[in-house]
Amino acid sequence: MSLSISFYRPMEYFGGMYNRFVSWFTSGEFCHCELVIHTTPHDIMEAVKEIYKSAQNGDYPKEDCHRIIAQIEMNFFDTQFRKAAQTSEKMVLSYSLLWGQPMSVRVLNKTSHDSWFKIPESGDLTAHMRSGPEISEEHYKNTLKFSIEELGKEYDSAGALCSVLPSWSSNQTENRPESYFCSEFIVLIYQRLGFMEDVKAKHTTPNSLFKYLENHFPE
Repeated sequence: MSLSISFYRPMEYFGGMYNRFVSWFTSGEFCHCELVIHTTPHDIMEAVKEIYKSAQNGDYPKEDCHRIIAQIEMNFFDTQFRKAAQTSEKMVLSYSLLWGQPMSVRVLNKTSHDSWFKIPESGDLTAHMRSGPEISEEHYKNTLKFSIEELGKEYDSAGALCSVLPSWSSNQTENRPESYFCSEFIVLIYQRLGFMEDVKAKHTTPNSLFKYLENHFPE
């Protein structure tokens, strides 16, 4: 099991003027990125059961318990997810942080005609997926658990707008912020695993993250 990062170009779902401006302004071809976890139904449900039970027992802060329970029921008790889990040996989860929307997750597959639900492949125009550094089984499971716990957190609009401004904030992102933007979340995930410690999460754009991966973890 492993982690990947998908990078989206300003096309189709991201074809609006704002996303085209973002990719141009940040000197690259991408306007959005997502954490992708290659996993199994068994590992997902084991993590979900543990988190759901902890939230019901009040082991998280009160406001987080309500959020976590609602997100698990919406995303993992859903009929469509359960059907996919029952008919697949492996699953691919993609975590989205879209402008103005809370963090969400969806299942990707190889055969979808909709690019939003398709696993990006070599040659695809809308998206490019690449792996990050190799991680251990323990780190993979910890990341799966953490990403489920963070579902429903708000999009950090101010952070995204100011991410390209070096003078905006010199502080690194806290361990569990109340909101994220897409590339910030991915950097934080890898920093939790001991990677990308020289990167300022709050000043990372999809294009700067892609260039960092190319330079430090070439495929």
